[in-house]
Amino acid sequence: MDKEKVVLITGGAKRIGSYIARYFHAKGFNIILHFNSSAKEADQLKSDLLSIRKNSCRTIQANFSDESSFKQALKEILDSTERLDVLINNASGFYPTPIESATKEQWLTLLDTNATVPLLLIKALRPLLEDSKGCVINISDSEVSSGIPEYSLYAAAKAALESLTKSLAKELAPYVRINAIAPGIILWPEEGVLDEEKKAEIVNKTALGRDGEPDDIASAAYLLYRSTYMTGQVLKIDGGRSPG
Repeated sequence: MDKEKVVLITGGAKRIGSYIARYFHAKGFNIILHFNSSAKEADQLKSDLLSIRKNSCRTIQANFSDESSFKQALKEILDSTERLDVLINNASGFYPTPIESATKEQWLTLLDTNATVPLLLIKALRPLLEDSKGCVINISDSEVSSGIPEYSLYAAAKAALESLTKSLAKELAPYVRINAIAPGIILWPEEGVLDEEKKAEIVNKTALGRDGEPDDIASAAYLLYRSTYMTGQVLKIDGGRSPG
């Protein structure tokens, strides 16, 4: 996998991550696809990509919150490629934490998955990214800046990720660019989390009056890869739900 450009996508087996993987693969990238528990989806995506181009996708299973699993995954990544052009920190923890029942454990878990793991991956993979003059793309959330009731711990963890994006962009310049994408309504949460009335209420708050498509995020990620004079930015892709 060393002759072609390489992208590592965490949490890339399903939802937005899988669309990003397919998009970059169609642009000629080889894919290192990380997953935790979504083995079936990862195997299917890998099979689909390999049917298009041989030796173009490798999957790596890891629970990044477990130190030994994290170290083993890093070893597999470094053993599988001599270059890395793009790191996309897409893996994320997301669940409600109403303040009356929020716990320290929930806070530490959400901070770990949404900010600490991306930080450690950037640190560990920095040499490869510097060699390729590559970039990092962190996936945030467009509602972070305005706050999310009952998801305050998740929102704070994503805010930490956005702050890391801006600070590390300065620290790792000029060799590694770091930006973030903050998606709006792209894929709804699991069935039953929001009823149709709530979905309509959210859509009505967007300037464009509709939800977005996963490829809106995938194409934005590719744009950030191509935009070599852009770093330290958080790009909102939310249909105008949160202007400014």
